[in-house]
Amino acid sequence: MPKTIISDTSCFIILANIREIDLLHKVYGQIITTPDIAAEYGETLPEWVEIVTVKDQYRQQLLEMQIDKGESSAIALAL
Repeated sequence: MPKTIISDTSCFIILANIREIDLLHKVYGQIITTPDIAAEYGETLPEWVEIVTVKDQYRQQLLEMQIDKGESSAIALAL
């Protein structure tokens, strides 16, 4: 199992709704997300979530032609 994951908005929302957002940290350790995802989430993320800006903006823009901004930022960051 990976020790680091890139989370999208859905993971944060669903786990927060059932008051289990800490499961991400307990299971995976390091959680990374993007500023776009943090903005979509709309709440303050736990301090253990690292927010990293996507360096390849061109790739993200290409992805945004088919999927939403949060998902495209997560994929572009992973790539």
